[in-house]
Amino acid sequence: MLDELNPAQREVVELRRHCVAVACPGAGKTKTIASKAATLLAESNATVGAVTFSKDAALELRERILALAGPGSKKRLLAGTFHSLAYKQLGSASDRAPDIATDGDRIGLLLQVLADAGLDWKIEDAISVIEAIKTNFGQTQSGTPEELLYHAYQEALERNGKIDFQDMLRLAVEGMQRGNIAPYPLRYLLVDEFQDTDPLQYQWIALHAQAGSVVTVVGDDDQSIYGFRSVLGFRGMESFIRQFDAQPVVLGSNYRCHAEILGVADKIIRNNRDRIPKELVAHKGPGGQVLFQRFPDEYAEAVAAMKHLAPALHAGQSAAILARTNRILDPVEAVCRSHGVKYYRASGKSILSRPEAALMCNLLELIQKTKITGVDALLSFVGIGTHELRLLHSKGRTSAEQRQKKELVDVGLSEASADRYRELMKRLAEWRSLCDRQFFSLVLEGVREWMIQYTSADQAKRAITTTFDVLSRLNGPFSERLDFLRRNNNEPAPDALILTTMHSSKGLEWDRVWIIRAEETVVPDEKSTEAEERRLFYVAVTRARQDLRVSMTKKNPTSGFILEAELG
Repeated sequence: MLDELNPAQREVVELRRHCVAVACPGAGKTKTIASKAATLLAESNATVGAVTFSKDAALELRERILALAGPGSKKRLLAGTFHSLAYKQLGSASDRAPDIATDGDRIGLLLQVLADAGLDWKIEDAISVIEAIKTNFGQTQSGTPEELLYHAYQEALERNGKIDFQDMLRLAVEGMQRGNIAPYPLRYLLVDEFQDTDPLQYQWIALHAQAGSVVTVVGDDDQSIYGFRSVLGFRGMESFIRQFDAQPVVLGSNYRCHAEILGVADKIIRNNRDRIPKELVAHKGPGGQVLFQRFPDEYAEAVAAMKHLAPALHAGQSAAILARTNRILDPVEAVCRSHGVKYYRASGKSILSRPEAALMCNLLELIQKTKITGVDALLSFVGIGTHELRLLHSKGRTSAEQRQKKELVDVGLSEASADRYRELMKRLAEWRSLCDRQFFSLVLEGVREWMIQYTSADQAKRAITTTFDVLSRLNGPFSERLDFLRRNNNEPAPDALILTTMHSSKGLEWDRVWIIRAEETVVPDEKSTEAEERRLFYVAVTRARQDLRVSMTKKNPTSGFILEAELG
C-alpha cells in the first residue's frame, strides 16, 4: 500500500501526531487519507473516524478505506459527514433523536415569524441570516432585526419540537462544551476538505482533539472558495497548526495537469498574500496546451468553444465549459441546442425549461396556426385574471380573434383587461401576416420584445432571450425549429459537453476545459473579495488535464487574472 505513495504522502500516512496535510489540486489527497485510515486500522484495534462534507464523499471515502483495510475493519471505522455524526451524538445523549424540520417546515415557520415581526424580507435572505448566526454559535448583535428573527425562529422550532439542519452541529458542539455529550472515542480522526470548515465544524474537530483523538486534516487553503458560507480557509489551517502544534506537510505533486497548465495556475495564485507557501510540481511534465482568445461577443465565444470541444468528445475525451455564474452559460446552451451538440448543464436547470420558454413556443405555434389552443395562457401572461378568463369561456370568447372593446366589457372584463386582450389579438394578426410571407425573423424579434415588456423577473427574461437565440439560429418554419428545440440533448452522458460554474467544478477534472468571460466585473466578481475570486479562478484552471482555453468578449476589460498569468 505505501509503495504506491510519494514521499510527502507517505509522511502524512506515517505521522502519529496532529497533522495538517496541505494538498494542491490533483495531489491524490483521497488516496492519502484512505491509505492512512487503512494503515491505522491494520496496525491496532483503535477506532478511526473519517469525516467530510457531503454524503456521497463520505460513502466514497468509506468504501476506499475498507477496500484497502478489508471488511474486518468495518466495525472500527466511523465515517460520515459532520452533520450525520453530530446527529448521532444528539440521539445518543437523549432517549430519542430529535425531529428534524423539513424545508417545508422551515419555510412555513419563517414566513409566520417574518409576518409577526413585521419584517419585509425575502425568505432566502432570512434563511441566510439564520444560518450565519448559527455558524457563529448563535451570537447576535443586541437589538437588531437579525436578533429578533433568530430568537423568534428558534422559539417556533422549539414549540413544534423540531431542530433544523444547522442545529445538529451547533447542539452537538454546545453539548460537548458543557459535558452533556461525549466526543466520539476515536484514537485517530481524519478530516477531508478542511479548508471548507466553518467555526462550528472547526470547534467540533478541536473538541475531539482535546479529548485525545490524534487528528489529521487534509485541505488546500488555495482552494477555499466558499467565503459566503463563513469558511475559515487559510485562517483555519494556520489556527489548527498553532493550537495543536500540528505538523504541516505539503502535498505539492500534481498528478492531473501538464506543466503548462499548472504553471499558469501557479503564477495566478502566488499573487494571494495570505496562503501557505507551496511548490507545485506537475508529475506529468510538459505536453499541455494553454491558449487565450478574444471574441466580439458571447455568441462568437460560445460557437468557438463548442466547435473546439465537440470533436474531442467524439474522440472519447472529456470536456467542460466553465463560467463564473450559471447565467453566463445561457448563450453556450443556446449554441449547443441550435447545433444539436449533446451537452449537460451540471450546475443548474436548463433555462429552456422555464415556463416562459414553453409559452413562447406555444405562441409561435398559434402564429403559424399549427396549434389552435393556448390563448388562455397568453391572456393570463398579460395580466387577465382567472375570473375574467372564466367569463370569456362562458361566452365563447377565448378563440384567437379580435373583439370590440364594448363586447369584452359587456362580458365582464375591466377596461384595462379589454385593452390587453385587443392589443394581443392585434399583434397576433400582424405576426400571422408576417409569418404567411415567411418573415420569420421579424416575427421572432416582435415576439421577444412583446414578452419581455410583460416580464420583470430576471430568470424569465433569460428564458425568453435564450429561446429566441436558439430559434433565430435555426432555419425553416417555426414548426420545424420547435421540433429541433424540443429535442432533449441536455442529459448527463460520457460524450456530453459539461456546462458548469467554477464553484461547481471543484473536485472535478476534464481532459479539455474552456473558461469563458474572463473579464473584469465578471471574474473577479465585485461582490466578492479579490483573493477569493483569485482562488476560484485557480480552481477553474486546475480542472484541465491537457488542454486549457481561456477567453473573453469585448464587453469588458481583460480580467486581471489573465494578466497575472501572462496570457493576455
